[in-house]
Amino acid sequence: MFDENATLVSLTKNFSATKENAENNTHGVCLVGDSTVETVMKALAYFIILIVSIAGNVFLIVVIQKNKQLRKSINYFVFNMAVSDLFNPLTIMPTSIAHIISGSEAWTVDSPRLLGDILCKLSFFLPDVSFIVSIESLLLISMDRFVAVVFPFKAKLITPKVRFICIGCSWIVAIAVHAPYFYTFKLIINRYDKKPHCAPDWGPAFDHIETHKRFITATFIIFFLVPVCLLTTVYGFIAWTLKTQNKETEHRLSCRQQLRDQQHKKIIRMSVAIIIAFAVCTFPLIVFTFTLIFLWNWEVPPICALHTVIPFTCRFMLRMWSAVNPCICVIFNKNYRHAFKQISLTRSSRRTSARDGSRRMQTGTTSIYLKRLSKSGPV
Repeated sequence: MFDENATLVSLTKNFSATKENAENNTHGVCLVGDSTVETVMKALAYFIILIVSIAGNVFLIVVIQKNKQLRKSINYFVFNMAVSDLFNPLTIMPTSIAHIISGSEAWTVDSPRLLGDILCKLSFFLPDVSFIVSIESLLLISMDRFVAVVFPFKAKLITPKVRFICIGCSWIVAIAVHAPYFYTFKLIINRYDKKPHCAPDWGPAFDHIETHKRFITATFIIFFLVPVCLLTTVYGFIAWTLKTQNKETEHRLSCRQQLRDQQHKKIIRMSVAIIIAFAVCTFPLIVFTFTLIFLWNWEVPPICALHTVIPFTCRFMLRMWSAVNPCICVIFNKNYRHAFKQISLTRSSRRTSARDGSRRMQTGTTSIYLKRLSKSGPV
């Protein structure tokens, strides 16, 4: 979709050409290049979210994979979301850190040319695929909860096989949508610094500006606007259903039913928190992107903040999504924390038992050796 990649950052990449053009026209107004302190702070901020993103998503993957009790219901989709979110810190974030440290968005791997082109395409293709898979996973979670709450007797129809098929389809859709990246993203020699830059270009087969506008608008509507509206509607209906059911049957609910309703509410709170975080992380870049394209027509006004602080903040917040998401899951779902404790205790007990076993073996070997010595002593 429009992760820091093509759609949004593709345009920020497309915007990088506009940005460099504007910078060349506004040297007297805006200082181009960050100070050492700014560079260190930006690189450190990216490094922190990179570590949190990797650690958080790996944590979710390990906990769900190791604990059989968690391999059910929405945890399939949480697992899928964690796997997809790993592409962001493993691809685009290292590239962003390298650009911050070097002070240039020039592509460093350009020899051999084929390798540079492949890495250029993949560094934007994989994070954008990840972004769409995350959105689709949120939709799948909402549908799963909708059936469980509104049609509880049909919840058994959503079997593990159905969930796996849905997960597979989410990846197929994301890959198909971003398949054009393998044509559009390429190394282009920048006319200002004479260095190769990884940027989208729909030419010569298509008109670049018009095609790019249509692609961004379509992906925005299909993979942001429509999902947000669906999620809001679905969770609103779920909340209304739970409230109505509680009023009607509050005095007749068994302990088991009350526990089930509490679990539904906890899952819904976690899902709503994820959706809010998603909106907060993506909204600034969306606003900036559409302003850049449709209001400014790719020509950024000669204001320093529009070339430095605002683009960096928008992209940084977007990349925070892959770090914020696992943190919300861990905070709102104590089952993940308990499962991790169990795994840690199991491993520590295994280590302890292994040490005890080795000590027993050493003690047994020593006692046998002493017995043999006593028997072979002088008569």
